[in-house]
This record gives sequence, structure tokens and C-alpha cells, in this order.
Amino acid sequence: MLAGIRVLEFGYAWAGPLVGRMLGDLGAEVIKIEQDTARSGHLPDDPSLRAALDDWRRGEQVEPTLRASVFPEGQPGPDPWNRAGIFNKLNRNKRGLCADLKSDSGKRIWRRLVEASDVIVDNFSPRGSKSLGIDYETVSRWNPRIISVSCTGYGHTGPFRQRVSYGPVLEAHSGAASATGYLEGGPMKMGHAFPDPVGGLHGTFAVLAALWEREETGRGCFVDLSQLQTYAAISGELLLETSVQGQASARGNRSRDSAPQGVYRCRDERPDARQSMDMWIAVTIEDDDAWRRFRRIVGDPRLDDARFDAAAGRVAHHDELDGLISEWTRPQDRFELAERLQAAEITALPVLTNGDLVESPHLRERGFIVEWDQPGVGVYEYGGFPIRFSDRERPQMRPTPALGGDNRAICEELGFSPEEIASFVADGTLVQEPPLGGGR
Repeated sequence: MLAGIRVLEFGYAWAGPLVGRMLGDLGAEVIKIEQDTARSGHLPDDPSLRAALDDWRRGEQVEPTLRASVFPEGQPGPDPWNRAGIFNKLNRNKRGLCADLKSDSGKRIWRRLVEASDVIVDNFSPRGSKSLGIDYETVSRWNPRIISVSCTGYGHTGPFRQRVSYGPVLEAHSGAASATGYLEGGPMKMGHAFPDPVGGLHGTFAVLAALWEREETGRGCFVDLSQLQTYAAISGELLLETSVQGQASARGNRSRDSAPQGVYRCRDERPDARQSMDMWIAVTIEDDDAWRRFRRIVGDPRLDDARFDAAAGRVAHHDELDGLISEWTRPQDRFELAERLQAAEITALPVLTNGDLVESPHLRERGFIVEWDQPGVGVYEYGGFPIRFSDRERPQMRPTPALGGDNRAICEELGFSPEEIASFVADGTLVQEPPLGGGR
């Protein structure tokens, strides 16, 4: 679908690499560029991996929880920068170039890359992209057809433009964290840095739209994407409510129209599990008819109280209802209970764990759970491409490149001689491992 399009991706953490991964899945040639590794001591682009490698390169034991969350079987191995599950998940279907772009030799490589490419994606601050020489003002002089999509935290204009950010920072700054949590508690962030994938998906759309525009005009363009704004945009009803009422919404995720509505504990159906785990079911009663059907299934006479007959009464006594419903759901299997409620046309679904998703027959039949043999790691399963096209085969999964794994091949394609490439390696412009300390 995007065959013949070359993308230069400077992705850090989650948002930028996700843009590159989506474009690679769609058939673009994506070159992941990791820069300054030799001279500035930068490590591959995941913060957790950086923390683990900082310990490893000092000759220290990597903290066990961090080690287990980053490396397969919890083992860093002899080249841990190539074994991180987080990194390998986000960088499939790409090529890898690791170069010091600020050196004279690196600048030569960078210019030839720009002249031979279509898109540049980064999620650095404006100051960072300018310092590295990947800003649109610089690259458009070399290639007027180049498209630059800059997925910064706050955008390239405004008083916050030079601020750097991570997903949890943006979650707090967007107002989402203040709307999340319990009524009696304070703001609460989600378990994952959700602004990152939201920004990454917006960035992917921006690239596709810019490519379409270039087909019409023949010219490249600069796309200034603020991840703060992409995340605030998905909270539209909260912003609208505040603008109308002049005050913030109440914290929590309860509906104001449907009641009861929430998640309720069920039993742990894994008899062989080493440690018990709370399982949950999500239930929403959307109208009075659904409430009467639900009440009959539960069979608890306490629910026959006239206070609960109308939605307004159920909203007013939501806490009491939650307690009664939880008593009923606690000893039950979430999957079996969801089927019973769905059969009665009551909105209910089991809350799935990561393990449930990996084992899901539905996702497997649709080809979403994929596997590939990652060199130096082995065969593992990952989440695949979420979109299917009627006239296209499913994307092929190519392993994540090793750090600098395509240095030589890319430079050869750019027309550099074997002698020049050898000099790039000798002077530290091209590298394939981070600088090591700790006596290694």
C-alpha cells in the first residue's frame, strides 16, 4: 500500500515508534534512526530499557522487577539493547541505522538520506530537532518534496513549545487525570501512558494525509502535531461541559443516565494459578426495562425496593446498589455470567486480562496475534496490525533490526564507497552498540 515510500523515523518511547510501525506495516520502507549513540551516550529509545541498561553497563545487577518486565525470561543476555521486549514490539518492519548525525560524516549521510526519502517523523522537542538538524527548515532546502511530521508534546508554537514530556505528564496536563479516579479521591493516572498511542495514531493519520496532499500539489509540508491537543481532543464532552457550566465535571466514570453501571468482582476461575487474582465483569443497565430483567436474574429481594424503580433513584443510591450487585457477582465466573446477562439483552462483558487477549480465539482467527523469530531472542507472540483490507494480504512481520543492523547496507544504497563506510565505522559515525561502562 505504501510501497516505494521511504520514512526516516526518529522515534522515542512509544508515540514516535508507533507511527513508524504503522507505516511499516502498511508497506513503507521505515528506517529507524538512533543518533548520537557513540558520542553522547544515548541508548535505545525506551525509557525502561535505558534504566535497565544504565545498571547493566555499570556492571550492576539489573533490578529484578525491571529485568523481568523488559527482557525475555528476565535475562539481559550479552547484548541487552537488542533483547528488550518493549523495543522489539514497537520496531518491527523497520530497518535500523545508528549514526552520529552531528559529526561531519554523519551530516553527509543525513543529507543523502533526506534527498532520497519522503517522510521524516520525530517526537523530539522543537529544540531537539533543530539541534540535530532534522527540522523542516533545514531538510526542505535539500528536498522540497519532503514531509516532516513532528509529534511534540506541546507543539512548535505557544509558551510551552520547548517543554519536553512523557505520556503521564500529558495525561495530567490534559485534564484527563483530574477526571479519572474515585469520587472521594484525588486525580489518578491510567496504568499505561495512554497519550502516547493516541498521539502516535494521530501522527500516522497526519503522514497519510500529507502524502495524499503531496500527490495533489507536488510539494512537501510540515505537520506540527501537539500530543497535548490530540489527547485533550478525545475528552471533548468534558471540555464542552466545563465551558457551559463554568466548572469541572465530577471525578469518576459513572454514567449520569444509566444506573447501575460499573465493574464488579467475580471469582478467579484459574484453579491452577499460583496467586489468586480479582476478576471483573462490566455491567450497564440502560433503562427501566433492563433493570427489571436484571432484577429477575439476580433474584435478590433487596433490589425490589421502590427507590430503585426509576433511573433517578438508582443514580441517587448507586453505592448501595454496587454493594448488593457485588455480593451477587463475587462467587460467579465472569464469562458465564456475561453470557447469561447478554442472553437477557443486558449490556455486560467480562473484563479481559492481557492473558485473555493473547489466548482469545476471536483475535487469533482474525490474525491479530502474530509471532516472529527475533534474532537473539527467539519466537514470541505480539499484537499485530489491527486493520484488514479486502484486497491486501495481511502485513508480513519482519523482526526488529538490531541496533545499527542496517548501517552498511543503507550507506551502500546511498552511494558511499566501501572505503568511506569503513571510515565512518572507524571514526565512530556508525556504531552497533551503545558505549559501555562498568569495566565491560
